[in-house]
Amino acid sequence: MQQNRSMTDLQTLLYFPLKDSESRNRLLIASALGLASFIVPIIPWLFILGYAGAIMRQIIVEKQAPSMPDWKDWKDYLPLGGKLFGVNFIYSIPVFFPMLLGYFAMMMPAFLGMLSGDPYNPATANQLTGIMMLTSFGGMALFGLGMFFSLILWLVLPPALSHVAATDTFAAGFQLRAWWSIFRANLGGFFLALVIGGGLYMMVMVAFQVIYMTMILCVILPFLFAFITAYLTIILFTLFAQAYHDGVVKLEEKNA
Repeated sequence: MQQNRSMTDLQTLLYFPLKDSESRNRLLIASALGLASFIVPIIPWLFILGYAGAIMRQIIVEKQAPSMPDWKDWKDYLPLGGKLFGVNFIYSIPVFFPMLLGYFAMMMPAFLGMLSGDPYNPATANQLTGIMMLTSFGGMALFGLGMFFSLILWLVLPPALSHVAATDTFAAGFQLRAWWSIFRANLGGFFLALVIGGGLYMMVMVAFQVIYMTMILCVILPFLFAFITAYLTIILFTLFAQAYHDGVVKLEEKNA
């Protein structure tokens, strides 16, 4: 029977990117790529995602404890990162599309007011008020729909991305029947991964707000943002992979 490595040793899991000088240096390389993404969009992040995907494969495929691999397999990180990015992007469309439509709907009255040429005319104002009420309601409904889909997205992405890393195929992200059974076998583990990841994200956002309001520390914000974002990406993907691994073990034990 395989050993079920749970996420009870959270301190070890959160600390592994910083545990020694080699790990810290490799995290700094990921941070430098995050900083480069301010100049070159997307491509640096594909390497970071691929690197995080390689750590996921350590846990899921090689059944090892997570560690920071050497940045020697650049040619492997880019395609794996592209697959993870592509799956994430496609699943995110139902979230961003309604929100984008909602934004345009709520901006519609201002746009029509400019086209009318005389928004202060009583007749025009009454028409704009009616349109504003209608578009505001529609915009809020679309935003609400986007938020609903975002909740579903948070549930779907961890097992879907883990399945992509496990199989190293783009199509695996959409093999619902294959990864859904793993997700269902370890609901608690995936929920814990989301809670921990969400908690870390909220803490970082609060810290960034404090730094942003500090004139002196604000100068280092881009560097700190690149470092923290790279770290959080690695930790979040590691949490997903650990939950996926435990789900596979539980499913195998159930079917044994």
